[in-house]
Order: sequence, then structure tokens, then C-alpha cells
Amino acid sequence: MGKTYKAAIYYEGGDHGIVKIEERQLPDQVGDNDVVVKNLIATICGADARCYRDGGGQAHMIWDGYEFGHEMVSEVVEVGKNVTDVKVGDWIFPNMGHAYHDHHRMATCGGFSEYLYLPDFTFEGDWTNSQAQPSAVMLDKSLGLENLCLLEPMTIGTRSALDMKGRGTTAVVIGCGMIGLGCGIALKHIVGFEKVMMLDFSDYRLEIAKGYDLLTCNPSKEDLDAVLYETFGETFGYGGKKCKADCWVDCLGIQPATDYFFKYARPMATLGITGVFHEPCKIDAVSVCYNQQWIKGCGATPLKYCFEMIMDMERNGIDLAPLITHKIKLDDIEEGLKMFADPQGVMKVAIDYVNN
Repeated sequence: MGKTYKAAIYYEGGDHGIVKIEERQLPDQVGDNDVVVKNLIATICGADARCYRDGGGQAHMIWDGYEFGHEMVSEVVEVGKNVTDVKVGDWIFPNMGHAYHDHHRMATCGGFSEYLYLPDFTFEGDWTNSQAQPSAVMLDKSLGLENLCLLEPMTIGTRSALDMKGRGTTAVVIGCGMIGLGCGIALKHIVGFEKVMMLDFSDYRLEIAKGYDLLTCNPSKEDLDAVLYETFGETFGYGGKKCKADCWVDCLGIQPATDYFFKYARPMATLGITGVFHEPCKIDAVSVCYNQQWIKGCGATPLKYCFEMIMDMERNGIDLAPLITHKIKLDDIEEGLKMFADPQGVMKVAIDYVNN
């Protein structure tokens, strides 16, 4: 204890973010109820990259002057004398803001730091209460660092997929970034949908999706009308000919994605909005009314239960590790944040603490 460590610190720079690698220090002695962990791997989130590019971190709970990053696997290296829930050598996921008992630190919990000091550590809490959850989730080491590191980003799409249960057996997912692909994988391999199609303009990402038994279409190169009607069949509703897919999930958060739903979705179809809109979104309320369609949010299944379902899926042979397409050193995090914006050659970028 008392050692210094490297940490990536986010600063607001006006119309962009600034990231600096700084030295921070652990306390001289671990508290009786506290835990120290060493990060083994951490992936970059879309919000991290957006705030670096455009600034405005506060909109994503990425605060000026804080350690940031929230998608990681951490190894316990020291425990206080009263802590019995974990032992040295265990792998855990620090539960974002709950790791510090500060809900505002959901995105500033130190994934891009070599070490974390977690106060008043406990596995006790209420996973259904957004303010009173445990400090961490215990991880299954046998699944490997890459699979485990993707649990948190996979959770976003998985929540949306779980909310589609009972709404049908076919789906169109708009956007094949990590959130969209996570949703498509969960719809197919956790919820059990028969057909799931990914729409995206990136052939690179669509090729990755095919490896998970997902159908694909690039509307910039293919006739979307023909592909949808051939794959799912056609019917009629208010507005004319419609695609018979049961569910649609917008994982982009832009108007054109939502417009696909109102153009093609059949009567009684469901739209899940999982992408975060940064501009107002226009809804075709007449279509919703006359076609009796449903619009819902991105889901609220507690994180722990999503983790358990995703780990079960991984144990059953679904390997998510290939989704980490690039690994870098902590010192190169700015390069990783820039790299993340390339949909034609990058899926997920990881900070690898073990091999660097």
C-alpha cells in the first residue's frame, strides 16, 4: 500500500475532451472494510470516445478531473481484515458507481487506472434498487479476460433483447456497433429468436455479426426492401406494404434508424429504443395509432442477472473474445479513443494491463 499508479484522467477542454496520464497514490494502509484491486483489462465505451472527441462529459457522468472507464475486469490484491466476501486473487467487476457508493461515478470508476481502492466493500445489497446495489460482481475466471470484459457492454443490448421476450421470434436490429451486436447476439442466443437481422453500413462489422449466426444487410449496397420482404415475408398495414418482422431495435439513436421502423414495421410490431438520441426524435404517431405498434425503452433487467445470463451463454460456446479487435497500452489510450470511431476496422478496443 501507499504505492503510486498510473491513471487516465478526463478533463473538459471546451469543444473536446483532454486525457492525461497522471500518477495517483493508494492509501498507506488498507481500511478494515476496504479492498484494493488491480485492473487486468478494460474496454473503451462509445461514451468515453464521444466525450474525448466532443467534450460534454457531464452528460455521460464523465466528470472533469476524474479517473474514468467503467468496462473492466479487476483482480483483488488486498483486503481489509473485516472483508470476507472476496479473497486475494479473485476476479471481480467493480459495480461502477456502487463500487464507491456514489451513484454519480457510474462512468468514472477507474477502468483506465492501474489500481482501484474500493471503500466499504460488500457483495450484499439490492440489485433491483438503483441506489443500493453491491460493490461488485464475482466473475468466472474460466471464461477468460476478454469474454468477461465484455459483460458490461453486452448488458445494454441484452436488456433490450430480454424486453422483446414474448413479443415474437423475429427481429431487425439497426446498428452493428457493440450495443447493437450485443442485442442481436442476445436475441438469438439468450432469448432464442429464430431470425435476427443486423442493419449497418459497415461491411466489416456485419462480417463479424455473421459469425454469431445473425443475418445481415448493408442498406447502402443492398436493396433493403427486397432483403426484408424476402427474409421475413410481407403483409399490409397503415401506410401500405409492411415487413412481417416482429421486433425492431434502434441501437444508433439517430432519426434515420427510427424511420426504418415506421416505414417497414407491421401492425403490432415493437420498437425498442436503445441508442441514445442527442437530437429530438420525430415519432410517426399516426402509424403507432393505426398500426397499434409498441415503443419501449432499452430495458431494466438488473446488471447482475444480465451478467449471469451472458456468462451462461459463454459457457455454452458463444465466444465474445473476437469482438475485442484491438489491444493497447494505457499510455496509448488517446490513440485508442481516436481508433474507436472507425466503424470499418474496429469493433472494441481494450486496455491490456497484463501483457503491457
